[in-house]
Parts: sequence; C-alpha cells; structure tokens
Amino acid sequence: MKTPTSIRPLLAGACLALSIGTPAGAADLTVTAFGGVWEKSLRTCYVEPFQKKTGKSVDVVLGTPAQWVNQVAANPQKPPIDVFLTLIDGAEDAKTRGLVETIDPAKVPNLADVPGPLKQVVGGDAVVLHFGAAGLAYNEAKIKNPPKSWAEFIERTLKGEWQAALPGINVASTTPTAVIWNFNDVLGGKVDDIAPVIAKMKALRDSGNVVFWNDVNQFLTQMQSGEADIGIYWDGRAWAARDGGFKTLNFYYPAPGGVVNPTVVQKVKNGSPAAWEFIDFLFSPEPQSCWAAAIQYPVASTKAQYKPEQKERMPKLDDVRWPPFAAILAAMPKWVETWNKEIGR
Repeated sequence: MKTPTSIRPLLAGACLALSIGTPAGAADLTVTAFGGVWEKSLRTCYVEPFQKKTGKSVDVVLGTPAQWVNQVAANPQKPPIDVFLTLIDGAEDAKTRGLVETIDPAKVPNLADVPGPLKQVVGGDAVVLHFGAAGLAYNEAKIKNPPKSWAEFIERTLKGEWQAALPGINVASTTPTAVIWNFNDVLGGKVDDIAPVIAKMKALRDSGNVVFWNDVNQFLTQMQSGEADIGIYWDGRAWAARDGGFKTLNFYYPAPGGVVNPTVVQKVKNGSPAAWEFIDFLFSPEPQSCWAAAIQYPVASTKAQYKPEQKERMPKLDDVRWPPFAAILAAMPKWVETWNKEIGR
C-alpha cells in the first residue's frame, strides 16, 4: 500500500454550502457538514440514530473547512463547534492553530476496527471517516481503449486521440493534488520542483486537445455535450452520474494509482465531552454501512457492509496514492503563482 510519511491537507474545500448553523450550547454538541447529499446522509446515517440512541441533541453547521476553523479560532475557550468533519487541509490548519485534541483510542473503542494508516493522519489529530480518489472518467461509447497509466493519458492526449477535460487551478479541492502533484510525480518531479508538470501542461494547453472545467458539474456537461471524451474526476461523483442516467460514463484508476481525497474527523479542544461519544458512534458498523451506501465511498470501519454493486466500484487502499499533503500545502502559494503565470487557466 502506498501510504504517506505523514498524511495531511487535501487542498481546499470541495465544499458546497453556506449557512453557519446554531452555536454549540443550543444543543449537546455541534458538528460540521458539507451541503447537499452529504448533509442529508450525515443526518440520516449518523445524527438521527445517535440522538435516538443517546438522547443527546446534535446541531449541524454547514460551510467550508476554512470557515469552521476560523469560527473556532475566534473563541477557542468556548468553541461554537465540537466535531470537525472536514478535509485534510482544514484538519492541518486546525492542528497548526492548536484547536484540536489528539485522537484518544481509549475514548473511541470502535477505532479498533479501523486500519492503522487511516488513523495515522494529521499527526494523530484526525481519523479518516471515508475516502475517495481521483481517476479518469471517460465516455466508453467514444473510447474503446482507455489509457492504462497517467503517463499514457498525457501522451495520447497530446497526440489528439481525444478531447480531455482537466480541472483548472480554481478547483482547489482537485487541481493541486490530482493534476499538479499527480502529473509531476509520474513525470519524475518533486514538490519543490514542478517544472516537469508545468512544461507538460503548457504543451497540453497549446495542443488544442484539452478543455478546462471549474466546477464538478461543468465536467459532466462537457462530457455529455461531447466537448470532452475523457478527463480527471472523482470516483463517487462519476458513479453517481452513471447511476443517474449517463450510462456510457465509466471510471477507473490509471497506474500507478488514483489520488486519494479523504474526509477526516477531529475533536475540537474545549468542546463538549459528548464529542467523543459521537466520534465513536461515527465508526460503528451500522452507521458506517449506511454512510457508504448513501455517498458511495469506502468507509473506515472494516466491519461495515457494502452493497455488492457498490463494493466493486470502490477503491481499495492499494488502488490509491497518498500525496504529501503537508508539503503540498506549504508549496501552494508558489504553485498557484507559477500556474497562473505559465498556464493561466
């Protein structure tokens, strides 16, 4: 399995949502959520069963990782949030600011059923709840022989075998890891030297064989309209689109693997002690099984059950690569400056 030296930020919030929720104190505890099906599934699979089991009330606050961290940082002694359900970049930010506690296995017995690598994230200050990975989605009505590797994808795109859709730099949840780090890695580059990927991206841009997308729905529009035939996308979203009617959309992880994007859990320092009980509940088999079925991503608990048709699609740990998230976060200002100067998309 390709695990990290340290597992950290997944740049920037692929988040939806806006509202700021009720301050902690109005309920027994407050937890964060992204919007849409994510929030709905959180309530159905975790919040409502927890409330029924314990009698404790739970508020859900929507927003982005940056918003949540800033809210807690504004009042760290009486934080308005008790549990972060967040992306790794937000988790790293919270750790750096001293806003979260180290995860204590004694307070979370269900962690015994979570694989070690998923507990070794953000220096032990977070645990992976579920993970997805970026790979290639393609229209199988147009492409009969998809590229077996990322390197092959790049070269065949340059040759004009198809129109490829790539996320632009503004897709902060995707481009830094799934494009810049991913391509640079397979091209032999390092975090502190992205010259290989920049040179290749300039060639791809100038080839006329690439279109860029700036939100996850735009990618599907490009694919359905025929503007693009193949491109970088997230597994769960691709399968949801196929199940929703785009029957010729297929998805896979080219060698040497997809690029992981985990959602993690953190206990906010000075938050409600009930947070530990809620975190333990998050990792119990039945809620994890419900969550996996609802959002179509593999979950952390080894005791979770999956629908057979969904399990076939879900990445295994050996299918994905873990970028050096902390190093990427530190390099991001330079990366963005270089991309904007050289690529401009």
